[in-house]
Amino acid sequence: MTVAFVHGNPETAAVWGPLLDYLGRLGRDDTVTLSPPGFGAPVSDGFGATSDDYVEWLAEELAALGAPGAPVDLVGHDWGGMVAWVAAARNPGLVRSLTVVSTPHPDALASVLAAGDEDQLARSAYVEVFR
Repeated sequence: MTVAFVHGNPETAAVWGPLLDYLGRLGRDDTVTLSPPGFGAPVSDGFGATSDDYVEWLAEELAALGAPGAPVDLVGHDWGGMVAWVAAARNPGLVRSLTVVSTPHPDALASVLAAGDEDQLARSAYVEVFR
């Protein structure tokens, strides 16, 4: 079973290095890292860099990894985690399991932000920098 790791921004796939080294010592040779376009992977012509573009990118990557009927285990971190949440929800047949590190479920985050939680608003302010 393939395990796909997608990192956040502005990180690179190197963030997964120590974990992948450890998994390799355990005999896992079925791991792959996915770098979002513009954050470790080239940006193709026509890529709009919208949230939907990143979700579609990840779905295409996952479809290419798994054989038909053989979904992957997906691990996402930070922005990669947010993209993973949405890609898995929209394409459940591509994902056997989902683990997201440091990114809440999109609905939970939206609810807290809509409620005006000042702590979470401050913690999420960096998003505007990347936009």
